Amino acid sequence: MSYTGFDVERLRGFAADLRRTGASAGDLRRDVAAVLDEAEEALRGRPATTSPALRRTQGFLPLGLPSSLAWSLPDVAGSIERRSDHLEACRVLFEDGHVVSPQLVFEDAEPPDASKVQDAVDALAAFPDLDTGINGNRDDLRRIADLLTDLTAAELDLLLDEASETDLHAFGEAVADTSDSGWSPFDSNGLPVGERVALAGDLLALAGSTHLDDLADAFPWMTPGFDTTDVFLDGANPQTGEDASGITYGIPEGPLFADGVSSTDVYQGRLGDCWFIASLAATTQMDPDFVTRNIRENANGTISVRLWDHDGTARWVTMTRDLPLADDGSPLGAHGDGELWPAYYEKAFALLYEEDKGGAPDGKDGDPLYDRSEQGTYGALEWDWTEQAPPYVSGNESRGLDVDFEDVKDAFDSGSPVIVASSDDKDDVPEHLQPGYFGRHVYYVTEITDDHVLLANPWGADYEPLRLTPAEFEAHFDSPQAIDLGDTP
Repeated sequence: MSYTGFDVERLRGFAADLRRTGASAGDLRRDVAAVLDEAEEALRGRPATTSPALRRTQGFLPLGLPSSLAWSLPDVAGSIERRSDHLEACRVLFEDGHVVSPQLVFEDAEPPDASKVQDAVDALAAFPDLDTGINGNRDDLRRIADLLTDLTAAELDLLLDEASETDLHAFGEAVADTSDSGWSPFDSNGLPVGERVALAGDLLALAGSTHLDDLADAFPWMTPGFDTTDVFLDGANPQTGEDASGITYGIPEGPLFADGVSSTDVYQGRLGDCWFIASLAATTQMDPDFVTRNIRENANGTISVRLWDHDGTARWVTMTRDLPLADDGSPLGAHGDGELWPAYYEKAFALLYEEDKGGAPDGKDGDPLYDRSEQGTYGALEWDWTEQAPPYVSGNESRGLDVDFEDVKDAFDSGSPVIVASSDDKDDVPEHLQPGYFGRHVYYVTEITDDHVLLANPWGADYEPLRLTPAEFEAHFDSPQAIDLGDTP
């Protein structure tokens, strides 16, 4: 087998040509400007050209072409030169018996270093037999994590080829096991949730597409389970009755975004996580660009969502594209109108959320099959309080409001997204509100004036917003929260 690739010598020659052209761009601009100035003088001050591009060459701060070539062409040349260095280093590795994915050989990154890869492989292999001491294994896991996250994409590709499956799985199991060993009151084991999710996410975002399955197998906890959710146990959503039979993981159809971002894109789906979906929809309504700033699609097909962990640290949570799907192929949980960004926000939240203390549908309180802590799964997202989701969405604690119409209006008018919960009892709700009123449910404010408030249902645009008077709002809703977007990126 022989190595084939780009003609590096010609690439380097092309980069040199770009640098020379960039260096002469200023002279070209000055020559063009001089001709125009001379023509305008001959025309007694009338413009010599109507072309906006040519007119930008004149003056003390020339903009556009050809002036911009003076800095853009050297930037392109630098990228080509770095990629050529990377390619040549991959060729040396190939000749030494190593293989780097063709998708990664022309990366704009530092040339791969086989010694860094070997150090990480050796550390993974040595970990199972390591004497971690009385302080537990956390410091040892962090040392290995630093070696892994210091790798480039090509180096990670080499590592995943050369490290044993057993060693990778042992490491993945250890970082998720934070249990007390019982040997010492001072030991710290595993990595905290936010830290381990970020570690696995960094590697998933960097890996070549041929190795995504290897990482998913090594970190199975990055695929949140659904088999403890109410909808899986009962086969339907306990509030809407929507069928949820035949759930399995699969790749959904549809783009991440279809036609921009709007709160009306958000449909809660069949999971009982209205408290989170309402927070997300309310934030999206107040700041439509929030979502596009905090979600991205990576070159290898993975999706990254920025949330904030239990300690308030920003974490990019990177996931594979698979989602729990119903037997008709639609996402089990959150989704959009032909777009998937709400589903990946929900999956990221399931991985990162740590505040789950249980919760169950009506009639199932205390039943251990339903009412239990389920961190790291979709089950953790069912049945929780209005104040729990906002810190994960925005990075800031929300502000609990009195059940007072004016307080809610002031918060909303000041730019804070507002969510609010319905009471348990629907019997005393006026008849004209009953079609859109559901007990133990979280809504979000979309409009508020002196005489009414509109509350949207996170179940989606198929449900008309509730229009309530101040008195109706204060009688039938509670636990309002003002989400603080503050300095949220």
